Amino acid sequence: MAKSITIKDIAREAGVSIALVSFVMNNRTEANGKQKYRVSSTTRDRILEVARRYNYQPSSAARMLRQGRTRVIGVILSDLSNIFYGIIARELENQAALHGYTVLFGSSDEDPRKFDLLLRSFIEKDVEGFIVVPCEGSRSSLEYLIRSGRPFVVIDRYHPDYRLPTVLTDNADAMRQAVDYLRSQGARSIEMVSYAMRISSMGDRETAFREILGADAHIYHLPFNLKASDASAVADEVIRKGTDALIMSSNVPSVAVLQQLFRRGVRIQKDIKVVSFDYSNAYAFFDPPIPYILQPLPQITEAAAAYLFRLIEAHSNGESPEAAKKIVFKSKLIV
Repeated sequence: MAKSITIKDIAREAGVSIALVSFVMNNRTEANGKQKYRVSSTTRDRILEVARRYNYQPSSAARMLRQGRTRVIGVILSDLSNIFYGIIARELENQAALHGYTVLFGSSDEDPRKFDLLLRSFIEKDVEGFIVVPCEGSRSSLEYLIRSGRPFVVIDRYHPDYRLPTVLTDNADAMRQAVDYLRSQGARSIEMVSYAMRISSMGDRETAFREILGADAHIYHLPFNLKASDASAVADEVIRKGTDALIMSSNVPSVAVLQQLFRRGVRIQKDIKVVSFDYSNAYAFFDPPIPYILQPLPQITEAAAAYLFRLIEAHSNGESPEAAKKIVFKSKLIV
C-alpha cells in the first residue's frame, strides 16, 4: 500500500520550504484579505502541479486542530421527521455550508433526558456552537449549556426564566389571524386542539386564544406521542358538542384529528371549519384544502444561523458577545 503523501514530500519535489507549501495549499490570508506571504505565480503553479501529480489532499482535521477550531455546530430540534423541523434542518444545513460549517443533528422527541444526552454528546465532540429547540423540563440542561460557555441560539421557542439569544415567530398575532378568518367564514363555536406540553409556543397560542374567546374558550390537550384513541376522543367530543370550527396548534395533532373526523363522515370546511398551525402535505387532500399558518422558516433559520455564527466568531476571537436579543417574525395565514 502506497504511503500517504505529505507536504514534506511536496516541498522536496518542488524544491521549496514546507512552510511555503502549507501556505499555498491552505491559501492563507490575513484578516484584511491580503496574502500573508508573496508567492510568484511560477512557484505557486509548480507546487500545485506536484500536488496534483501525487493526488495530495490537505487534512482538514489537521488544519482545524492548528486553528483551534472544529467549524462544527450542534442542532437539537424536536422531531426531524416532522416536516416543520425537517425544513429548518435543511435550511440550517445550507446556511452552515455557506459559512464553512458542518452540522450535527439530533431530535429530542420532547424528552428532556434525550435533550440532555444530545447536548452533552455534542459538547464532547467539541462543537463550536448550538441551535436548540428546548423541550419541557430542559432547564437544567440549558443551565449546563450556559455554563459551558458555548455560543448558542434558541429557535422556535423561548425560556421565560432566561434572556437568551432567540429567534421565533409571533404566535399571538398568528392566533388572531386564525380566529379572525374563522369568524369571517361564519364560525360561531370555535375550539382549539393543542399539545399538553408546557412550551412557550403552545403557551402563547393558548393564551391568545383565551384572551380572544374569553369565557367561550375551550382547549383540548393531546400528548406529544398521541395515539389514534386520543384523536378519536377529541373528534367524538367535537361532534357531540356541535362545534363548527377548530384551530389546530400544530400539524401532527391536526392531521390525527382531521382523519378521525373524516372517518365519522364530517365534511371538513363545511360541517366544521379548520385552521391549523404549520403546513402538512395532507392538507391538500381536502376539498377545499385546509388553511394554515405559515411560519417564515427560511427567514427564521437564516436569522438564527447568522446570529449563531456572529456569536461563534466573537467567542473564537476573545471578544465580548453581543447582548442577548429576541428576534421575532410574523407568520401568514395561507388560504
